[in-house]
Amino acid sequence: MTVPDIHTFFSSEGIKEFAEVSITEIPPPDRNYVNEFLPGAGSVIIFAKEIPLSVYNLPPKEKTREMLIIAESLDMTAKKLSALISAGGISAKPVPLYLPVTITEGKVRGLVRLKQIAAAGGLGTIGKSSLLLTPQYGPRVFLSGIVTGNRIPKLQAAKISVTTGNMADSAPGMTPGEEDREESCRRKADILPLCTGCGLCIGNCPGEAFGPDGVDAFRCMTIRTFVPPLFVPSVKWILKRRILLRTAAPLAPYIARLVTMPCSGCVTKCPKSGIKCE
Repeated sequence: MTVPDIHTFFSSEGIKEFAEVSITEIPPPDRNYVNEFLPGAGSVIIFAKEIPLSVYNLPPKEKTREMLIIAESLDMTAKKLSALISAGGISAKPVPLYLPVTITEGKVRGLVRLKQIAAAGGLGTIGKSSLLLTPQYGPRVFLSGIVTGNRIPKLQAAKISVTTGNMADSAPGMTPGEEDREESCRRKADILPLCTGCGLCIGNCPGEAFGPDGVDAFRCMTIRTFVPPLFVPSVKWILKRRILLRTAAPLAPYIARLVTMPCSGCVTKCPKSGIKCE
């Protein structure tokens, strides 16, 4: 079994923030979602890219174009990494960028919830807005990831420092389970409480997407450009039909390029959006 050098790979892709999260470190229900996505999953390799501050100062059309470039580059990275790991003898599957998605308890979610996995892996914390807040960039990140059938041997031998992407030695004499628990505690200790609870993300949402039961994705002004309110019931019906979603999935990137994102208020109003650690 030949496994690629993950650190060299991410360096060549221009990605600095990444972590491998063992299936044992992922709390339910997300552990169940990961196993549904790839039965017998061993880990999720999660990675992030900054959305530069300058992008948010662009007109909506140009802002959308730049964001899609970043998101689609991450998607391509996930596909390449998945292929490399599969070629090395470990099953791997990239988490899709657009479709399919699903509905759980009336809420839309990805097949693998990347924000929750990233938080479990120590890349950041979930804020009041439900966005991932990172120490380096606040909420200005896009995420991608792959699910693997087994832990990556080279990553087991030397753990990732999630804030830098550097390697950190495991404590000697630990069993794999003890190493997982130790690493989980170390990651959580390294992450400061980034969300202050100020509520600016909620108060500045023009679609009033934030409510007592969480976020209603279909009220988000950006989602409304894809799905006007009149079509929400029909779209929810379609999202429950996996065969239809698989058929529509190849069209999603082309549809995304036709739409303009009019709002980023939950990101730009966040006091942490200007954070960047050099």
